[in-house]
Amino acid sequence: MPHKSPKNNEMKLSDTSWIKFATDEQLKALLKLFPKPTNKTNNTPLQIYCPIAPTPKQTLFLKQKKREVFYGGAAGGGKSNALLMGALQYVHIPGYSAIILRKDLPRLRLSGGLLPQSHAWFSHTSATWNSRDWRWTFPTSQGSPATISFGYLKNSLDKFRYGSSEYQYIAFDELTEFTENDYLFMFSRLRSTKKINVPLRIRAASNPGNLGHQWVKRRFIPEFDHLKPKKFYQKNGRVFIPASIADNPFVNEKEYTKSLQNLPTVLRERLLNGDWRIQDIGLIKQEWLQYYSFDGGKFFPLNQTKDTPQTISLKEGTVFTTIDPAGTSAEKARETKGYQPSWSVASTWFWSHNPVYPDRLFLLSVWRERVSFDRLCAAIENIAKKWQPKKILIENEKLGKAAVDILGQHLPIETIATRGQDKVTRAAPFINKLQQGEIYFPEANNGWLATFEAELLGWTGLPQETSDQIDTAAYAADYLLKNRPQQGAIFTDWT
Repeated sequence: MPHKSPKNNEMKLSDTSWIKFATDEQLKALLKLFPKPTNKTNNTPLQIYCPIAPTPKQTLFLKQKKREVFYGGAAGGGKSNALLMGALQYVHIPGYSAIILRKDLPRLRLSGGLLPQSHAWFSHTSATWNSRDWRWTFPTSQGSPATISFGYLKNSLDKFRYGSSEYQYIAFDELTEFTENDYLFMFSRLRSTKKINVPLRIRAASNPGNLGHQWVKRRFIPEFDHLKPKKFYQKNGRVFIPASIADNPFVNEKEYTKSLQNLPTVLRERLLNGDWRIQDIGLIKQEWLQYYSFDGGKFFPLNQTKDTPQTISLKEGTVFTTIDPAGTSAEKARETKGYQPSWSVASTWFWSHNPVYPDRLFLLSVWRERVSFDRLCAAIENIAKKWQPKKILIENEKLGKAAVDILGQHLPIETIATRGQDKVTRAAPFINKLQQGEIYFPEANNGWLATFEAELLGWTGLPQETSDQIDTAAYAADYLLKNRPQQGAIFTDWT
């Protein structure tokens, strides 16, 4: 039944009092003229918490279904933001937990880094920040909240801080700063339950370079035509998405490119063009590195020809250890100038006396830590117990002499002279043996080889560069050359 019309039928268009006198049909017709109101609860987490729209390359990254995805290449490609966006994708799911890792806390706090960025994005939303746990908490419509945490893996023991944690999303910012061992360990923290129905994801982003360049390249970067790039590549079930400055519309490409032009050639090509192929113009080349497998007490060089024996027995050589204790006056001076502190390094070697493989060196193990003198001595004790070296040779600086005084009564330890040589001169015999294919490294992944390779291949001989592992290798080659038998003589024991 129609409502009664008002006495005054001449109303202004702005007067809405007529609505209460409209028929049902008139009201339905009126509603059709207006769009339905947006239900904000249907917005995605990215729409709610991320104030910027993903770029096309970031969108491609967010859509990937594979467990491992690597977003890598040139600087300024929006990689860090992509990781934070990826962490946000499931914060509406009760119990969802994500973590984003960097090498250390200072890097997390860097201006423009992930931590300041998260505060810029989330501070004015319903998410809450816990400064003690470095964690954002997000309310969900039902059940427990979701979280995004920030963490670090500064040294080899830090990963055990996460030993009892469970995450459905684990992200590494600047992956080449991490060791492969730390990266693989975090897979054990990737877990879920039936109640948390989200995909398990490992995500990473990085520029080329740093100590992890070789293992990251080996794991993610396929051989491809750089003149005909694709949007993404796959290698062994893992996805690699190359990034460039042009992929990020929020960066002034012209100015950023201009600033990178002043960098050294290798660094410029890595940051500007995301080139994973280019190697530092270093003293040691990738093609010089030879490898071996080990089984049943026998070494098997992997570069053999039909005319060489297949194996070298442990009985056909001698085990010895070379040590750079760090802490020399020159190294302390480097630290005062802002360079990275040195490492204490102990490398254990097998010296082959096999007549077909004479004077070959097989690297068995590398221990590398920043430790006090007491812990250095304890480490030497452990190495001696495990490997039973016939000789332990330590640099004859202050700490080396002190170690010999303390340990020399029960261990075969003695100092080895540096003779005041610079590092490049001292390493020359080692480099020569490498070039001649007379030094072998273990084929198996052991947690330390990637770091050793990265130091070798990145070393240009500059004084400020880290070369503690190279120093121990130099001592090994030098000692071998000075103590090997004369031509035609038979090796019997150490002199």
